[in-house]
Amino acid sequence: MKNFMLTRRKFLLVVLLLLVIASVAEAKTSKAQNIAELFTRVNPSLSAKKAKDYATVVINASEKHKQDPYAIAALIVHESTVNPNAISKGGDYGLMQVRWKVHEKAIKKEFPKVKKAKDFLDVRINVLYGTEVFAYCMKKANNDLRGGVVRYSGGNGKLAEKVLATVRELQGGAAKKVKVKKKK
Repeated sequence: MKNFMLTRRKFLLVVLLLLVIASVAEAKTSKAQNIAELFTRVNPSLSAKKAKDYATVVINASEKHKQDPYAIAALIVHESTVNPNAISKGGDYGLMQVRWKVHEKAIKKEFPKVKKAKDFLDVRINVLYGTEVFAYCMKKANNDLRGGVVRYSGGNGKLAEKVLATVRELQGGAAKKVKVKKKK
């Protein structure tokens, strides 16, 4: 009888664990879907597959650096309008608009296949490194989202407000409400 009770407890624990895993996977899928929908809305030339791929990269980078994927997605929306080939006049590259001249040595050290600035347009590398920089900014801002975005953007308070609004809308599942002005 004791053996039966032990087996039953193990079975219930396994079932509970599987339910938790399924719940986490469902939440991850839902976030990725919200992010992908936002990306295609902001950049209509982006295919649904590319948007989903970018959303997965955002989720993975966010998990690695313990950041809110909605914050990373909102940064991408307002920094590059989800254009993976975006290069600003100031030398900011890719989806996350990371300044190459400032981060070149660290990028090359972390990603040896990146030899020149154009290589940094690789979506996975750009989002991973940009998320790492953002995590550092968040730490310096005592995990205050507005403060982290202001640090990340070099003091741009208006950008921080836009990012915060987008994060709130994503949290409410309202990706369709986000309005972004296209950069010229």
